[in-house]
This record gives sequence, C-alpha cells and structure tokens, in this order.
Amino acid sequence: MSGTSLKVLMMVMMVFDHIGYFISPKMAGIFHLLTRPVAQVFAYLSVEGYIHTRDKKKYMLRLFMASFIMAIGNIVVNKFIVKDIKYFVHNNIFLTLALGVTSLYIIDEFLRKDRRLLGSIFLFIVLGASLFTEGGVIILPFMIITYLFKDRVAMRNLGYVLLTVLFFKMAYVKYDSLGETLNMLMYNSDFLMVAGLPFIYIYNGKRGFTNKFTKYMFYVFYPLHLWIIAILASKIL
Repeated sequence: MSGTSLKVLMMVMMVFDHIGYFISPKMAGIFHLLTRPVAQVFAYLSVEGYIHTRDKKKYMLRLFMASFIMAIGNIVVNKFIVKDIKYFVHNNIFLTLALGVTSLYIIDEFLRKDRRLLGSIFLFIVLGASLFTEGGVIILPFMIITYLFKDRVAMRNLGYVLLTVLFFKMAYVKYDSLGETLNMLMYNSDFLMVAGLPFIYIYNGKRGFTNKFTKYMFYVFYPLHLWIIAILASKIL
C-alpha cells in the first residue's frame, strides 16, 4: 500500500477508536485494542516524511502550526459548543508528531555533527516536553528507533518489541479476575508498539496519489472528526 492509502485506512480505523460514547464499554474496549496500529503507522509515516522532505524545517513548522490550530480549535469547541467536560476534546497528536520530528532533526544537526552536549540537552528537553503530549512518552521513542534503524529492519523490530515489553510492564495491573485484567489491558493497550508492524510491512515506500487534497487531508480530518464526535455526543447523549 502507498502512504496515501495507508493514511486513508488509518483514518477510518481512527474513527472506530473515538466513537466510544455511542457504543457499549465492552465494544469500545475492543475497538480501542483493534485500532492500536493507528498511532504507530502515522508516526512511521511522519518519519518517512521527514526523511524524504526537501525542507525539514518547513515540515516541522507545518506540524507545529497544525498542533497550534488544533489547540485553539479544542478550546473553542470545548468552551463554547460542547461545554460538558465529559465530552471535551484533549487530543492533539500533531504536537506529539512535531516533537518527534524535532527529535530527529536534533539527532541529525547536533548529535551527528559533534555537538553532542548541546544536542543531548535539546533532546532531553524535547523528550521531557513529550511527557505532556498525547502518547508522547511512547511515540517519541518509537519514532527515534524507526529513524535510527531505518536501514536495519531486524534491529528496528527488536526495538519495537523491547518497547512493547517495557510499556506492558508499566501498564500491567493484576485485578481480582482474569476478565477484569484483560478488560483493563484492552483500555490500556497503548503499549502495543508492535501493532503497526503488519501495516508497515505492506507499505510499499511510495507516497501514492498526491495532490493538495491528499497532502493536507489528515491535517483537516483528524481534528474535524474529533470535534464532530464530541459535539454530537454532547447534544445527543
């Protein structure tokens, strides 16, 4: 599949992850588990975008601008339309991806150019900032591993496995029954950093059909579908 096709597929899956308001908690947990590849695939494609873009600074700026616009949109939707904290939109994966791409730029411009002390400081700041973003503590290491081992697939996959094991240990809580434990893991399944691998393997390395629409469709679709779901939930439920 091309990058464009993968994005469309992931956007469809993304919707299923965010409609928990309208379905049973059990189904919401199942959907959350089945849609774990979404974040990894978009993070992977962001690394691909960084590698192939002609202007890395412009690419970073576009992601930061998208995160700023979405943050403002979240405030407007939450405060003036939804008004119910239960349905507030807090997501902003743009900021997470922007910090991830920034970390790759730091690796290239500082750590690989004998400015290791300054680069290490910058990277530490970016990683610290990622703790306050959507899934940043998981996504940034994933993006760094993807980039550092882009030509060493076995090492990359091993890195994904190690991340999965590490974050599983952090997420795992044993409940009184196996059913409760499994239910908890479905809702806290962000540790599944290997979930995106099947889709990464069917990616053919090509952008696919590209025009202004396909270039910016994710930037529009991602916040818009979250705002629409939140507004509908606040008005209907």
